[in-house]
Amino acid sequence: MLSLGENCNHQIEAVMPIELNKREKKLARELIQKSLQIECAMFIEETEALIDKHKREGKTSHEIYLKLYEKTQTFDKHIARRYDYLRGSTYFLVLLGLVNDKILSQEDINRFDEDVRRELLNTSESWDD
Repeated sequence: MLSLGENCNHQIEAVMPIELNKREKKLARELIQKSLQIECAMFIEETEALIDKHKREGKTSHEIYLKLYEKTQTFDKHIARRYDYLRGSTYFLVLLGLVNDKILSQEDINRFDEDVRRELLNTSESWDD
């Protein structure tokens, strides 16, 4: 199952993905790869902060390890749901999740054709309601 975003409780069946043309699929692949790097960098920063926080609180190494293990498992599941088994037919749904989680910038979204851009923004906005 694809992850539409951490803040999205909508069912995947409720979204009618639009077909991306060849140029947009290439752009989607580029932005999805960029987003994976962003999410991994965010995970590393959060993990470092978690370790530092627990050290300051005097937690044992084992307690810190357990927290780190839990965080890593959760992140791994998220990454697998979002980025594993990508196909051209699922790019739009992945992009929706990235827009919903605010991983993609407005500048990134503006690189798509008007129809795709409008559909990404309108669907994302409807999820915020």
